[in-house]
Amino acid sequence: MKTCYYELLEICRESSSDEIRKAYRRQALLLHPDKNMHRVEEATQKFAQVQAAYEILSDPDERAWYDSHREQILREASPATTGGFDGPSSTSAGTKTQDILHFFDPGLFAIIDDSEIGFFTIARKVFAQLADEEAQADDDGVRLPDFGDSRSSWAGETKYFYAAWSGFSTRKPFDWCDQYRLADAPDRRVRRAMEKENKKLRDAAKKEYNDTVKAFVAFIKKRDPRSKQSTADSEQRQQDMAIKVKEQAAKARAAHRNRFKAYEDQDWATPEYDEQFWDEEYSPKAKKENVNSEDVEAVTTTGAEVNADSDYDETEIIVYECVFCNKTFKSEKQLGVHEQSNKHQKMVRDVVRRMKKENARIGRDSAEEDEFKDARENFSVEDLADEVSHLST
Repeated sequence: MKTCYYELLEICRESSSDEIRKAYRRQALLLHPDKNMHRVEEATQKFAQVQAAYEILSDPDERAWYDSHREQILREASPATTGGFDGPSSTSAGTKTQDILHFFDPGLFAIIDDSEIGFFTIARKVFAQLADEEAQADDDGVRLPDFGDSRSSWAGETKYFYAAWSGFSTRKPFDWCDQYRLADAPDRRVRRAMEKENKKLRDAAKKEYNDTVKAFVAFIKKRDPRSKQSTADSEQRQQDMAIKVKEQAAKARAAHRNRFKAYEDQDWATPEYDEQFWDEEYSPKAKKENVNSEDVEAVTTTGAEVNADSDYDETEIIVYECVFCNKTFKSEKQLGVHEQSNKHQKMVRDVVRRMKKENARIGRDSAEEDEFKDARENFSVEDLADEVSHLST
């Protein structure tokens, strides 16, 4: 009887992955052949068993499979230890699930070569036997592909082999699982009940058999050096592809930067503006000039333009001034444009806000503030300027 993997590592079945790893290291140090020179052959055999146990239990999927079939695997000795896999365990049933479970042993596939006890020979015999049984059960005699040997290429028969066997579905009838003989049925009603019960047993056995074969295919594929080499080549191709993608992205960004540097605005996309107004209103030179002395336009009326009976004999000076912004302008048009600007309106709002704060400080009630609001709506610019002067004093 085979030894349980948990017993080989001296751990319980609920052990975590860290506990399994620590137990394996401990047993490997104790059973390593270099540290047991007085019993090298025995130590080598036990060391291989410990390695096989760790290989199964460290993989979550294989550990789950082992836990669910542990009693069946340990029930009898493996065919490989009793003369090899030379045929089915019974004439009618062919290879059973129990026969395949015995091969879920990494120790049987430790030697990776084409020798009689090597990986390729043992796996090839198992799959050949299974393929023969399926071909005999199939009416058309279709045969599944062979496993091949160490010289088989991945792109050729090996890849096709795993693609076909990974979706394995048996064609055997599994009539040996029947519990009742239909000939013993006393009537039709009992016969139908027997058929129904026998069908349930056949379907359950078929499902278990299919799952076991597909799990064995995955078990072999994980250890197949041809599959490992293909996986390594695929990873290398993915890395090369990632490098090429990064290089192409870098070239695209560089080309985009070059196009951006060489870009020139079209004539139709250039905004138009009044250059004379811009220079007079917003240019740095205009801001630095002293507008108090130069922006005042004196208008002297002639004798023909003034009424002879007028009381104004002296010269009349018209000044366009914004008392909020402390600016003067040459014309009424410029003043009107300035009053529409955001800067001017913000200044007006600031003055109003300060006036409200002043009212609150001196203790005006809400009624007085409403009167002030109504009066403010009727204020002219000159009246509001006088109010500002009063607050500043």
